[in-house]
Amino acid sequence: MTLELYPASAHDAFHGTALQYPHHIDEAVQQIHGACQGLGTDEKTLISVLGSKSPETRNLIALRYKELYRQPLKSLLKSETSGDFGRLLRMISTPLPETEAQILRDATKGMGSTESLIVQILSGRSNEEMNILKRTYFDLVGKDLAVTLNSELSGDFRKVVMAVLQSSQVPYNPAVHNAAKAEEEAIALYKAGQGRLGTNEEVFIGILVKAPPEFLKMMDAVYVAKYNNNIAKAVDKEFSGDAKKSLNYLVRSTIDPYPAIAEVFEKTMKGFGTDETGLSTALVRYQSVLPHVKAAYKKLYHEELRDRISGETSGDYKRLLLEVFDAPQDSPRSKVVGSSGAASSSGISTAAGASSPAYLSTQTSINHSKHNRVTLDNRSNRDTRSLDTQDNSSSSSPDTLANNNSPVILDNNNS
Repeated sequence: MTLELYPASAHDAFHGTALQYPHHIDEAVQQIHGACQGLGTDEKTLISVLGSKSPETRNLIALRYKELYRQPLKSLLKSETSGDFGRLLRMISTPLPETEAQILRDATKGMGSTESLIVQILSGRSNEEMNILKRTYFDLVGKDLAVTLNSELSGDFRKVVMAVLQSSQVPYNPAVHNAAKAEEEAIALYKAGQGRLGTNEEVFIGILVKAPPEFLKMMDAVYVAKYNNNIAKAVDKEFSGDAKKSLNYLVRSTIDPYPAIAEVFEKTMKGFGTDETGLSTALVRYQSVLPHVKAAYKKLYHEELRDRISGETSGDYKRLLLEVFDAPQDSPRSKVVGSSGAASSSGISTAAGASSPAYLSTQTSINHSKHNRVTLDNRSNRDTRSLDTQDNSSSSSPDTLANNNSPVILDNNNS
């Protein structure tokens, strides 16, 4: 199955739209701004106001804050907080496509152990979410994602990543993706791997990345029946290192994503020490599907995921993690999408008036009318800043902006 993780506003922005801010968004913005004024920072308020919100609501808060104060919210929080707590705050105050684009950028710059996150981010995405991510990466870095990954990675790992990145999701068609075709592809996969001396990596990888989720399940069943082991185990025998880990995750997350995601959480906490960056990333990325992940985790590890996180962390970082963990998953894009493109609604609604953020466009024209209407246009934008980079733009009082009815062009180079 294919998961759509981005909130509705990310999809809306990709197509170009306008938004109106509900009143509670302004209230949250003022609370956050007030928590960072004066001597010291009110971490308790930041945890309560930001951590308790859904991804969609946080997107709107981030946009509204920049409109009113002419400074990205993540930059304010960078100057006010630090450590794992500060990093998680910046993640939840940044639109998810931008966070993912930054992780990919860091992974190619040797900034931390993020190689394992590359295929996690790229795998199982709908064509539209992959296009949103590519657009966001270009806007952030000023380079094409495929060109960057092709030049920075090497070996079989590069082959896996490039195949995932460049292969559009093929719609599932029962007339084409039938039992006979599943057997044909399973045999071809075997002949490219276990059935020969050495591995034909291009053929092996190509078969896997092009198979719709429903069809890959059929292939896996045929493979088990014919060769007495599943495709994931075949991957483990034919590949090594990052390529093996990545292709194995691709197969498992395509066939049954929630146990694969549950394992991602467990790996960040297993053994000596905790991978706080990995844990924060997993929680922020998969917040919209947490109910399913929690159930899968309990089945696999016989423990509540929330209890596991609580036992591995401490202080404000722990409090913020648990606040996000308990927050609503109310993005209307929290859906499981079949490869045919049809989406089954989660039945969860978003705040009234929620719509598209500006981080996919190069400039955002803001008309400060009484309806707080934002018009988006897609122009080319580049931002070479990190999520951790301090923004030096001056903040403006909302009172100063409230009476300005002319369009204001925000400089997204500060985002």
